[in-house]
Amino acid sequence: MATAKTVRAKSINKKVGDETLDDQTAGLNEPAREEIERRAYELYLARGEVHGYDQDDWLQAERELKETQS
Repeated sequence: MATAKTVRAKSINKKVGDETLDDQTAGLNEPAREEIERRAYELYLARGEVHGYDQDDWLQAERELKETQS
């Protein structure tokens, strides 16, 4: 026989599980970190390996990949 404690635990697990599923599906349109890293590195190489533009390269790579995925 299910006790109130068991029923409550099952509902908490279901709620947490639903939130996890929502979190996972929310990121499907986002490029993977590895993809961004790879593209940012390509931009760095294309610039002639000049240092100091890592953040610019990252943001540009992220923008480009989001455009291609939408």
